[in-house]
Amino acid sequence: MSDMAMLRKQFAEPPVEARSAPFWAWNDKLDIEELMRQIEGMKEQGIGGFFMHAREGLETEYLGEEWMEAVEASVMKAEQLGMEAWLYDEDRWPSGTAGGKVPSIGDEYRSKGLTVEVLQECGRGTASEPYHADDRTVALFRARIDNMQLHNCDRLPLAEPVMTLEADEALLVFRVEVSAPSEWFNDQAPPDSMNPEAVRRFIDETYEVYKAKVGDRFGQTIKGVFTDEPSVNDRHCRFTEGRGWVPWTYSYPDFFKSRRGYDLLDEVPHLFFDGDRSSWVRHDYWRTVSEKFTDAFSKQLYDWCDNNGLSFTGHYLQEDKLGLGTRVGGAIMPHYRYQHIPGIDMLTESTDEHMTVKQCTSVANQYGRKRVLSETYGCAGWEFTFEGQKWIGDWQYALGVNLRSQHLALYSIKGCRKRDYPPVFNYNTSWWKYNRVVEDYFARLGAVLTEGRAVRDILVLHPASTAWSLLGSDPYGMPNRGRDRDIPGINRYGDEFNRLLRALLGAHHDCDLGDETIMSEIGEVKPGKMIIGQAAYKAVVMPSITTMLRATYELLLQFLEAGGRVVAMRPLPMMLEGRTSEDLDKLTNHPRFTAVADTVGVIEWLDHGSGLSRQVSIRGQHGTEEDGLLHMLRKSKGCSSLFIVNNDRNRGHDARVETAVIGTVEEWDALTGEVRQVESWLCEGKLRFRASFEPAGSKLYMIDESAAPAAQAPAQSPPAFNDNDLYAAFGPRFRFTRSMPNVLTLDHCRYQMQGGSWSEQMEVWQAQRHIRDTLGMRQVFYNGITQRYKWIGERHPNDGTEVLFRFEFHVDEVPESECSLALEGAERFRIHCNGEELASTAEGWFMDRSISCVKLSGVRKGINELILDCKYTNDMEMEDIYVLGDFGVSPERRIIAEPTVLHAGDWCLQGYYHYCGSMIYHLDYENHHEPDYRAHLKLGEVSAVVAEVRVNGVTAGHIPWRAADGLDITGFLAEGGNRLEIEVMGSPRNVFGPFHGARGKARVTSWGSFRTKGKEHTPDYITFPYGIMGQIKLMRSKGGSRL
Repeated sequence: MSDMAMLRKQFAEPPVEARSAPFWAWNDKLDIEELMRQIEGMKEQGIGGFFMHAREGLETEYLGEEWMEAVEASVMKAEQLGMEAWLYDEDRWPSGTAGGKVPSIGDEYRSKGLTVEVLQECGRGTASEPYHADDRTVALFRARIDNMQLHNCDRLPLAEPVMTLEADEALLVFRVEVSAPSEWFNDQAPPDSMNPEAVRRFIDETYEVYKAKVGDRFGQTIKGVFTDEPSVNDRHCRFTEGRGWVPWTYSYPDFFKSRRGYDLLDEVPHLFFDGDRSSWVRHDYWRTVSEKFTDAFSKQLYDWCDNNGLSFTGHYLQEDKLGLGTRVGGAIMPHYRYQHIPGIDMLTESTDEHMTVKQCTSVANQYGRKRVLSETYGCAGWEFTFEGQKWIGDWQYALGVNLRSQHLALYSIKGCRKRDYPPVFNYNTSWWKYNRVVEDYFARLGAVLTEGRAVRDILVLHPASTAWSLLGSDPYGMPNRGRDRDIPGINRYGDEFNRLLRALLGAHHDCDLGDETIMSEIGEVKPGKMIIGQAAYKAVVMPSITTMLRATYELLLQFLEAGGRVVAMRPLPMMLEGRTSEDLDKLTNHPRFTAVADTVGVIEWLDHGSGLSRQVSIRGQHGTEEDGLLHMLRKSKGCSSLFIVNNDRNRGHDARVETAVIGTVEEWDALTGEVRQVESWLCEGKLRFRASFEPAGSKLYMIDESAAPAAQAPAQSPPAFNDNDLYAAFGPRFRFTRSMPNVLTLDHCRYQMQGGSWSEQMEVWQAQRHIRDTLGMRQVFYNGITQRYKWIGERHPNDGTEVLFRFEFHVDEVPESECSLALEGAERFRIHCNGEELASTAEGWFMDRSISCVKLSGVRKGINELILDCKYTNDMEMEDIYVLGDFGVSPERRIIAEPTVLHAGDWCLQGYYHYCGSMIYHLDYENHHEPDYRAHLKLGEVSAVVAEVRVNGVTAGHIPWRAADGLDITGFLAEGGNRLEIEVMGSPRNVFGPFHGARGKARVTSWGSFRTKGKEHTPDYITFPYGIMGQIKLMRSKGGSRL
């Protein structure tokens, strides 16, 4: 029986597991009532579950009694609403410390490094006096070196003092050092994640604690646990300055010897210096790091979850960078063996990390893991749009992801929290009422794309072992891990590999990656096929590598002998496991082995020399593969799904799609849930159909293999419309209404302490920095400090110091109605406006329940002065304040008369400079129905998070991205007069910033984006444009054609 009916039902009614589960950041003093309210809001907006994630700003003790009560209440609420609850295993990240408890036990549990000190007569030290090894020293060498070059070395006994060195000799001192503490880890050191006992204690302090409280819901409402960015080299690791180091644990030498058969300490100079044995020592070292880290951390957590009915998920550090990923973990892909739901993170608004996604989805395919999770969208900024969500999400789904975890749904945006890598996916973002639109879209996709098996005939060898052989460490110290000597070069090598993958995907040769560790465990050969677990491949692509495992070499030889084919990019490998080997000649000289010069040669070989039958072809108007379009083909029983994505945000593509799967074709519209028949035909034994893709557009096709397509191509459809098909044009002047009060953000002030003189004007965060410095209080202007629950209840000797903040704003036209002042902690201030004291009693809130609104009376024409007087305490976070009301705000940030009409273009420049709500554009249209024609509304160029279209008060649909423009409103139009409303949704970007970054929009939005100084700062205000930018047009089309 075909799976078509099951898929059709799931598409129409996506199950909860197809819906997203955002990182719900618990980041303040938790209130059960507020937690329940937010869960209800998530349910209402189409979200399927949530990860309970301790985050920056938390004021409830992590894993304490109140925390566990909040967890239990949230789990029970999720169960009541039919949602999924997920655990997150750490206070902030990375995982492994239980909020600092594990490393607090002692050095055994703290991150360690094997450091090297270079002592020379001339240069970096002295050995003119006898040298006695200290108790941390594990190896000593007399060596001849030339900067990074090692000419020779001899290991010396530790018990004997080193008396003399020759003039050209150096003494190399290798010590095991324990990392210094960091406030990021609540004033503890990072964890030792290669120590199985440290990980066991982590399980006891975290996983077992949750089990004791809510273990009865494991495998039911509580679906699993997320582990976040564990590593063997955290960025906060600190050892003696001026010494190079590599990750270590006390048991590492014995573990290494058991795996590799020799004493690593005999060879450690080759980890740092370049010598004749460096490639194989480094290869063996990082290979063993990978094995030890994977066994100690991921396997233990996986086994615990497996035994307790939970799905283990999460992501690993630096998946996107081959060099840095090797440095912090040895290898990425072997960890995914030990995840029930393999996961990645995909931060920023970009779609270029093909290696990141493919590393994960390949292992999922090989191990038969149905779901693949992505922690996604973080750092994209407050202005992030629904089209951005679609563009990034579609690309990931085409590569095999099928579950989104949005980064972040903030419990609170009070204080520092609003700068925690926005955007925010919760009630405290202005577009939240529309979240279900994009949620339903991805739920429908996920409901289909989790079923069946991906069709991939090609295996691409992952170059992890080459990275192992190349990666040493600067013996003279490193400024940070990302700039260690060899890492930038290996990262560039990884970038080349990433470009190879992009080229293969753009040529529509979908592929999996082959990790050599995994291949050595579950790889086998059958006639004409390379088998890795549950996946089978007919061809292997070898990128330009220098080495491979002997097990890989033997598997490839078997594959060639069994009729398989291999193509390799020059230069060809010369080493096995980092050691030069002539055995490779047998592989590279095999008649079924082909060497090519570059990526073009690989694709040409796949097209014409591999003997493979192409599964999918997507050709553009010039008859070549359209590389802007990506795809995934999944085979189910009796049917197949084909998801095609336009990864190009700037232009559309017309294409002819061809596939080896034969049947009738339907397009399943994931935005609306509609199903349409697609004209298709047979040609030379392949199924063909035509398709058009708007910028960032995508289409989901279902192929029913039980029915036959047409025998010949249908006539080419005429264009959807032409210049004569205009019903009406609206604008460029529009009547409009706001959905929220207008806003003037006040982010500059002066301050006064204890009756002293007023300071100069400065940004609010700088004023607070000066105040806390003067009072001897810890700084709170940046994110990453010791978690607040550790110190928030402690009294400070200078608590209660009188501090005044003075704000000014200009009014050219006094508003007719009363204004409000929005600020955090209103009850802690005496507030005066132009000398008149205001009631500080909150009357509602703005954006977040922590931002209170108070009545603002006494506003006058000219300069207005607000003075906020408080008894400053250590727990306070002084933030920008906001004037709200019915007024306009000029680009000069002065309150002016509100405009009566909006013109096409940026509304920021028309009186709404800091506005964060939506604008409703009002149109009138006289309709005269024409049989057989459809009316499509085209907004054209619009800058918005999302737009809603209402006709005569009824929602006709949403336009969340350009590909959805041209909304069919025919069925909503009445004969005669009609009222059209276009609600264009803004974002919090122009109220919260960042405003003063000299570089403008950056790839990453973090707390630092809001705290610029020096050349990175501009005093001007940079806002993001919003609004309908041109005329709105109502077009007609024949029949059911779509514009």
